[in-house]
Amino acid sequence: MEVLLALLIISVGLMALVQSAQTGANATTNLRVKTGAYHVADQVMWQLYRRTGLDVGSHQGQMTFADLEYHWRAELSHTDNNRIDRIDLMVGTDRRLDHAEARLTGFKKR
Repeated sequence: MEVLLALLIISVGLMALVQSAQTGANATTNLRVKTGAYHVADQVMWQLYRRTGLDVGSHQGQMTFADLEYHWRAELSHTDNNRIDRIDLMVGTDRRLDHAEARLTGFKKR
């Protein structure tokens, strides 16, 4: 009887240990994707800053980073200041960008 109780306690402890390791692995994967998305967002924002003659509206593209394909969409709009435009950038792994892994907002001189 004591042996069965000891095995039960050990099995419950091992299940908790495996679940904890799996949760840690999932968190690491999510952080890898988010870090990559912010890297892509930073690179795209700099490309948009350097580009001249950007039209107001939606601009989109894709970029590969760390063996993952990221999709981005930038919305360029005017601000109250007639010399400055606003850029709202979304980056995600889904082409439709239903869920953005990263979001950045920047301002650009016209």
